[in-house]
Amino acid sequence: MTKARNRRDWVTPALLTLSLHLLALTLFINHKLFSMLEEPRVGGITLQVSALAGQDPDDDVQDQDAGAAAGDASQSNPAQTSVSEVLRETTAVVPAVLPVRDTTKPQTEPQPAPSDETKTADSMTLAERLAQMRPAVGSSGGADGDFTPGGGSHGLRGQGRKGEGLRRNGGSGETEDAVEMGLAWLTGVQDSDGRWDSDGFMSHYLPVSSAMDRGAEGMGNQRNDVGVTGLCLLAFTGAGYVHTGGRYAQTVLHAKDYLLANQRVGDGGFGLEKDPNRPDMYGHAIATLALCDLYLQSGDNRLRTPVQRALTCLLEVQGSGGGWDYGQRWPSERDSFKPSARNDLSISGWAIMALVAGREAGFEVPRENLQRIASMLKEATLKDGEAVYANQGVRADARGLAMVAVSNVSRRLLGEAADSTTQQRQRQLLADKPPQWDKVGEALGGNEYCWYYGTIAMLLGRDAPGGDDRWRQWNASLKTALLDHQCKAGARKGSFDPVGHWARMGGGRLYMTAICVLNLEIYYRYEPEYLRVRASELDWLWK
Repeated sequence: MTKARNRRDWVTPALLTLSLHLLALTLFINHKLFSMLEEPRVGGITLQVSALAGQDPDDDVQDQDAGAAAGDASQSNPAQTSVSEVLRETTAVVPAVLPVRDTTKPQTEPQPAPSDETKTADSMTLAERLAQMRPAVGSSGGADGDFTPGGGSHGLRGQGRKGEGLRRNGGSGETEDAVEMGLAWLTGVQDSDGRWDSDGFMSHYLPVSSAMDRGAEGMGNQRNDVGVTGLCLLAFTGAGYVHTGGRYAQTVLHAKDYLLANQRVGDGGFGLEKDPNRPDMYGHAIATLALCDLYLQSGDNRLRTPVQRALTCLLEVQGSGGGWDYGQRWPSERDSFKPSARNDLSISGWAIMALVAGREAGFEVPRENLQRIASMLKEATLKDGEAVYANQGVRADARGLAMVAVSNVSRRLLGEAADSTTQQRQRQLLADKPPQWDKVGEALGGNEYCWYYGTIAMLLGRDAPGGDDRWRQWNASLKTALLDHQCKAGARKGSFDPVGHWARMGGGRLYMTAICVLNLEIYYRYEPEYLRVRASELDWLWK
């Protein structure tokens, strides 16, 4: 009994000591293991992979759309996008105004709604946030070049937001596949010097001896090369592609270089005077818009001076009546040149689009020039919403649905309210004749050019009474017209047949494809709410 008691006397302390040592060893091992883990970096952005799905149409949008076209695997959207590619697009998103973090202690009593003076950024609507940032009339303010590339009215194309634009505005995987097929075809018919050759593009896929087949492609005119190249470049920037990187970087780079090589250093105009096929103001205005758009998307400051020169040239040749005409001011004619008294609404529409893009990029558009444009648009627009092509000369007083669309968009971008009588009447005229492929070319009907402006008009008018219904109906007709008539196989895969007189005789399959692709990019080309607020800064023009 004494031996058993003695054994218990030393076993119990021994077990206790052993337990304490094992506990200490366990804590030591755990400490070592945790110290080996990398500590999180301060300030990093943590994203869940599941949150990235659908951020960009290169992701899962196409897989969800049973009607998505297969496309060309080498150029069209890939079936899958790696997480690294999605992260490269998504992590670039930076809010226009960082929300103010509330560090105060929670209140025990309900607080009154903040007044306009005390609202924080996270409690404001987009319109209210933008109102705080409004610049002086006529410019987008800030220091030279002070803007966010790919942001603002052009934001839904970049920063991983294309998928958001498609979902919000009625696009789909099928429309985006059509865009990619069109861009792939345009890439394949670009010349080595970067131009899209208006009357020779078909040599990339047709034998030189096949004159009849070449003619059926739409025999353009060499003087349109600058304008058509600008339009094709817009089709790429319209989808967010730039020259500094990405799938079509080389295509965009070569197009940019071609336009810059054909810009006059002295006055900023496009087209060389020694060229026997000198472009008119259509070419200059469209090329200016294309370079502005590329600058807005890429933020490449090397483009700033060429863009500024091009915009300055545009303003200097503005006619006395506020619009633009065909004639350019060539260096040899500088002293004798007088701006035309003829206001061509079609040419003026492209010039206005270029000036609006320039304003977004931070360039000043003087008040006087804006007032003259508004006066021209008021004179060209009739009480019933119809608009005339020109006030004198070629096609004076001619009307058509395309001119209604140009007038509507021009007035809207320059600040006319969406619910104004003119805006409402014009959108109703457009809604009465939605896109129909078999009616292209009719004297008073629409065409692909009309659809381009009409689609912008309907999207920007969604906030007006009945605007949402009009947009949905227009969009449904647009998709039917374009998706059903895009070439799906062969050397013309991705292109659109030239339909209508000008498409056949002026720009051909090149022009037709570029402008149809632009129509299918509308879902993310603009951020409507932002653009409406920016346009409202100019509402004084209509009072």
